[in-house]
Amino acid sequence: MPIRVFVTLAAVLLATAQGTFAQDLDTPVNTPAPAVLATPPAEANAADAESPDQVPALVQPPLVPPANPGSPVTFGDSKPVNPFTAIPRDLKRFFSKDTAAVMGIFVPMAGAAFSWDQAGIHESQEHLSKPAFEPGNIGGSFAVQAGAALGTWAIGKMSGRRKVAEVGSDLFRAQIVSQLVVQAGKMATGRSRPDGSDGRAFPSGHTASAFAMASVLERHFGKKAGIPTYAFATYVAFARLSANKHHISDVIMGAGLGIAAGRTVTMGIAGARFDMGVAPTQGGAAVTFTKR
Repeated sequence: MPIRVFVTLAAVLLATAQGTFAQDLDTPVNTPAPAVLATPPAEANAADAESPDQVPALVQPPLVPPANPGSPVTFGDSKPVNPFTAIPRDLKRFFSKDTAAVMGIFVPMAGAAFSWDQAGIHESQEHLSKPAFEPGNIGGSFAVQAGAALGTWAIGKMSGRRKVAEVGSDLFRAQIVSQLVVQAGKMATGRSRPDGSDGRAFPSGHTASAFAMASVLERHFGKKAGIPTYAFATYVAFARLSANKHHISDVIMGAGLGIAAGRTVTMGIAGARFDMGVAPTQGGAAVTFTKR
């Protein structure tokens, strides 16, 4: 198998991760409520009130702001959620149509890669430098990824920075969900690692952790975060090949599970979270939906 297979693998992982599954909705618009139809005041002329042709008047009420407008009503998940108590719900959500769409791409890719696995072992040992990829083996580990996520959540909570806590919570939940699914897959398949160290090769946990992180950050911040983090996740996948811990199909499946986990915990961010407000207008009120 020539080295171009590795270049192809990197390109496929980046393109698939970046170019699919965007679900943003169009920007919502403000929708004014109809004018208020009011009956005439009690002091109206009695003769007019008794007239059979008299119809209720369209009265423009005075513009008076509400005494206590209260907080906006939020549609979508209330963020940030507790990253520990949300895990059961996240696992239930993982088995969804969205996950099926993601894995509908990565499962066939992993299946096709099985034919490259044995040749890939030799090629990776010949062409991938272990020292150059060692940072990926460290940075892609569950301990590092989950620890960084939990630390981000804690900093956000202690400092009162809601967005930081929200991102940290989503990152940590994505790590937990991805690893629960990955570890179940490892136990179910029992595939031996290329170096023969154990039977926990399929799918790649490091790759799943890295792609889960990238998926969450891309959903929160868009391509400005997605491109570098998905590039790092791809680097982690190659690090696992360089370390002789995984086959090509292992890392492809891990990437798919990581992306699916990241999307699971960020449901609503791309297209279903709005703040609703009510504002007085001349003759009625306006209901506004503002995308957050």
